[in-house]
Amino acid sequence: MFRHAVFLILAAGALFAGSWEEKDKYHYLPGADEAARKTKRTGLVARLFKAGYPTATRFEIDVAVGGTYTAGRGTQVIVPGHAFVDAKGRKVTQKVKLELIEVIDPLDFVTADVDLTFFNEQGGREMFQSAGMFRVHAHELSGGAVALAPGKAVRILFPNIRPGNEFSVYRHDAEGKWKLHGHNQEIDGRGITIGTRRYTIDALNTWWNFDVPKPEGACAKGRVVKADGSTAKNYTVYSIGISYKGTFSRRIQTGAAFRVNVHKSQQARFLVIEDTGQIGISATVATTDKTGFDGNEEGPQNVCQDIGKIKIAAVDELILSDKKRLSDYLGLEVKEYKVNYEDKGNRVP
Repeated sequence: MFRHAVFLILAAGALFAGSWEEKDKYHYLPGADEAARKTKRTGLVARLFKAGYPTATRFEIDVAVGGTYTAGRGTQVIVPGHAFVDAKGRKVTQKVKLELIEVIDPLDFVTADVDLTFFNEQGGREMFQSAGMFRVHAHELSGGAVALAPGKAVRILFPNIRPGNEFSVYRHDAEGKWKLHGHNQEIDGRGITIGTRRYTIDALNTWWNFDVPKPEGACAKGRVVKADGSTAKNYTVYSIGISYKGTFSRRIQTGAAFRVNVHKSQQARFLVIEDTGQIGISATVATTDKTGFDGNEEGPQNVCQDIGKIKIAAVDELILSDKKRLSDYLGLEVKEYKVNYEDKGNRVP
């Protein structure tokens, strides 16, 4: 059984700001299957996604002085004084409510519903591997929208859950397209602690993502078997990274057979959620090193690895209504760690 994370809160260190870089190389396109994201969820499935949604932590901010705030999974947010303006561009003087959503654990990437499949300007497919995502919402206590004032920015210290200097920072723009924004500073942890990824953001109410694009992915195929013997229909299958962070999905209307994208030469599991609320998950699979894409015809140049059968069954509603129980039932880790916020670890360029 996994326990919720406990954090060691130390003094916040200096941050290095990342400035916006207008790059058109990475264009957002709907993921492996737009239908998987657009499907209206009802009943037990809606309950599952609500219970399993990434941790959201809320703060009330005295806008005159700002402050440093630590969210439930360890992300620190440093807000300067007089940082906000309202929808008409006027300085906000009343308290602001800030909400930080942290995408850390495998289940988070499923329930966050944020696409990680892209195509570059030559039409080549790009598949992101993530080191975590976050989103910062802010509004007045009365409900009015706020934005960052000109020249103001919010500093982020994100838990370094996936070390490596290959990750850059991407964000959704106003049209929901991913754009390369800058390069974060990675600081290693010390002893039993993990370090932080440090970055300065210049926009609210949008997704931010530490990512590295991979030009080639793999395809996995299998069959869904229902415990009651009936035919599976109207379900979504997710490939969930175990040795990496991220997920891809495919919506299936009818039939037991499915195909879904996954990263090459990695460890992954495959989750099936039927609209009835029946769910099932595979054991950990070592994915193929052969290139494949679930939308192309299978053949020598487009290999689809057979992962066998996934059995789905009805689950107790208490499990579907509680993130801890659901993660335990699926065997998906809720990572435990302590964060060292001091700027005394090793810096990774």
